Amino acid sequence: MQYARLLATVAAVGIAASAAHAQSQTIATFADPTTGGVPAMFVFNGTSLSGSWTGIGLTLLTPGLAAPDFSDARFSTSVIFATPVIGPPPGFYNTGGGSVSFTDSLNNLLLTITFGSGSLNTAIFAASDFTANNVTFSGPILGGATLSSEAFSFGFANQVGSPTAFTATSSFTSSAVIPAPGAFALVGLGGLAAFRRRR
Repeated sequence: MQYARLLATVAAVGIAASAAHAQSQTIATFADPTTGGVPAMFVFNGTSLSGSWTGIGLTLLTPGLAAPDFSDARFSTSVIFATPVIGPPPGFYNTGGGSVSFTDSLNNLLLTITFGSGSLNTAIFAASDFTANNVTFSGPILGGATLSSEAFSFGFANQVGSPTAFTATSSFTSSAVIPAPGAFALVGLGGLAAFRRRR
């Protein structure tokens, strides 16, 4: 249920960010790899959000790419600084930019996601999420391509704490914006290829 909600949210973000008649597709995602919410994957301390996974059990799925799926993948984020949005309700934050890097089980880089800003919603217990803006995807699984003007989101689960400080696990999805007819396809992604939005 959390996974379906997350996919719907990111699809909406991708469509809203794109031109008329554009669509979005997920190019990478994972389900929560924890057992009973342990260990925590993310920590929010009221002013910053950070996260990582170095254990086993996280399968990075790549449904929108020609790349294979990756078992026992890992990820880490930069420290993402957050500022509360003034006014009720509590639990909404604007964030600065940052990055998320995914590696395989041998720590070889797979995918890097960089973003210019974001929004953190911690107001609804066990349904919080982080959504980024001005997103760029790069890395070996993109076959040398770089995708800009994209969207991605972490959906938090197993949240422990309050809307102003918590630990959580996560599901993740990313979205590539497919342009309106006439834009060019990126070469080398094959299959359900991801596309760069026409500027």
